[in-house]
Amino acid sequence: MITNFFFLYDPFGYVLSPVSLIVVGLTVWLFLRGLKIHARCLGRVSGWRRTAFFVGLAAVLVATNGPLAPLGHSLFSVHQVEHLLLRLVGPLLIAVSQPWLGLQAGLKREGRRRLAAIGRARIPRFLALPASATSLLIGALFVWQIPMIYALTQRIAAMEALAHLSMVLAGLWYFAMLFDLRDPPEGARRGARLMSGFLVVVSNILLGSLTTLKEVPLYGSEIIAASGGRLRALADETIGGYVIWVPSSMVLIAAIILVLNGWNAAEERRWTSRYDLMRQSNAAALEFPETAEELRLKVEKPNRDMGRTLALGAFSMFMVVMITVVTIVYALG
Repeated sequence: MITNFFFLYDPFGYVLSPVSLIVVGLTVWLFLRGLKIHARCLGRVSGWRRTAFFVGLAAVLVATNGPLAPLGHSLFSVHQVEHLLLRLVGPLLIAVSQPWLGLQAGLKREGRRRLAAIGRARIPRFLALPASATSLLIGALFVWQIPMIYALTQRIAAMEALAHLSMVLAGLWYFAMLFDLRDPPEGARRGARLMSGFLVVVSNILLGSLTTLKEVPLYGSEIIAASGGRLRALADETIGGYVIWVPSSMVLIAAIILVLNGWNAAEERRWTSRYDLMRQSNAAALEFPETAEELRLKVEKPNRDMGRTLALGAFSMFMVVMITVVTIVYALG
């Protein structure tokens, strides 16, 4: 009886989430504490990075508190807006701000040692691979959209908190990998990061289009009151599917553009530091062409691979949409 009471009872309703307030509050405190140490050792963090970090945290708070959270319990479409903020928008902004050094600086020395030990363990290193991080992000989308699990999260407060936490962590883990400033082998290969972005876009299109184009409601009530009128469940779920399909994909397209920009910046950094690299190793001199012909030979294969990756991504998105439409129209019609 006590266990059921704990899982089902939420003293604050859906207007206020004490879990998100506490977690975000501690994160802000840790970041502000780390900024002082970071400023003394490595210099001040730029204003746009601080702004992106706090806006990302604000997106998490908006998604988990009123007025959005109460509406998310009656409208499937609003619930998908919550997921968009928790899984993609908030984590993307936080990861773009690169707050990791500041957050680490906010920890005590023993905490930093334990964090470094965890980072060297086998499981975190495996999960940091592009394939693993991408699978976690896609899983955080599909698992919580299963109708039975979705219904449970709507009724059990603890399960809803777990869903939100898993989405935020999966998003942070993925975008930290995607925007990692380190070059291979410390960081993931740039081409793998780019391909992972296309895979996430395809997953959004697949689930979003299926949810948008289906002809029967799967997620709840017969008729939902909203905005002073009456919104049928199927129409509400159609709007929610569109949120999964289009806005989520647009966020990932923005992330892909940032990956390409980071790739270009990494190449510029490497070219600028070429003389230092060549002094360290004679083999490094082979990485920097001296003539136009050497440059053509060096970039021919990477450019061809890049073109194939972009073409494959576009083709995959097109095929997912067409197959989904054909399935809905002919198999379910």
